[in-house]
Amino acid sequence: MQHLKQQFLLRDDVTFLNFGSFGACPRPVFERYQQFQLELEQEPVDFIVKNGLKYLQQSREALGKYVGCDQDDLVFVTNPSYAVNMVARAIGLKAGDEVLSTDIEYGACDKTWNYICDKAGAKYIRQKIQLPLQSKEQFVEDFFKGLTTKTKLIFISHITSTTGLRLPVEEICA
Repeated sequence: MQHLKQQFLLRDDVTFLNFGSFGACPRPVFERYQQFQLELEQEPVDFIVKNGLKYLQQSREALGKYVGCDQDDLVFVTNPSYAVNMVARAIGLKAGDEVLSTDIEYGACDKTWNYICDKAGAKYIRQKIQLPLQSKEQFVEDFFKGLTTKTKLIFISHITSTTGLRLPVEEICA
């Protein structure tokens, strides 16, 4: 564990657990970020117009290979809350539709879905999750108790911000 802690710039007397909203970067990521920042400061227009776009393209290619999809199906956004807002606003919910979620999702995303559902006349279902989790099977069974014929979308985190749990997304999507 100490080896992992050394990968970060955090003070030795700090045990930091929130790597979501306010997370620290691993040293190699921070060092690369500093290189990009220096390049930007040395030639701003060239970086934004030419090199920055090239770096984004290279990142999309690498990420596409890593996750097994076409790079053209990937979009970089500033953060997950922004991504959820994009999807929620584009999904086209109608009156009577339901969005099924858990009661352990990130608060900003809950607010987004509540707003979009209220605006459309849809309903945001925050299915109660019993903690501690007993098994994947129990989680899936409890979660799907909220599924109805009106469910148009499932919104679920792979790793929750509130608990750090890795939810059985594979089983939910099967």
